[in-house]
Amino acid sequence: MDGMNIGSISGGRRQERTRLIYHLRVFDARKRKLLGHMTDITPEGLMLIGEKPVRAGREFSLRMDLPRNVTRNGPPGEQAAEGRPLVFPARSIWCRRDGGEEFYSMGFRILSLEPSALEIIRALMRDFYQEDIDDEQPGEMNPQL
Repeated sequence: MDGMNIGSISGGRRQERTRLIYHLRVFDARKRKLLGHMTDITPEGLMLIGEKPVRAGREFSLRMDLPRNVTRNGPPGEQAAEGRPLVFPARSIWCRRDGGEEFYSMGFRILSLEPSALEIIRALMRDFYQEDIDDEQPGEMNPQL
């Protein structure tokens, strides 16, 4: 990774990220185009890995197609949002090259969430978290999200 910074807006992360084992596809809901795959999330923001960069400071309506087995406050397997996408407003905070010249890492701040969407994000964090994140080198992840 060369660390080339495409853009950045200052502001620190307030919650610990949850890295997911299931990388959901995230789309620009307005343009119906794939932005990338979500690698981690908090109720305040998320990180994507994608093939094209996004400009920092741009607002999006993001759409995630949820896995069938995402739950809300019930036990795993309880169907909560099956077949329905999660759509919410977000602002791109930073973008940089990742993995040579093939991919970009992008950080987004979630601007607002309905209570049901917040519940779904918490369920994703609970049901699809990756326990061991010890292979990450210090400074690899952008601390702004």
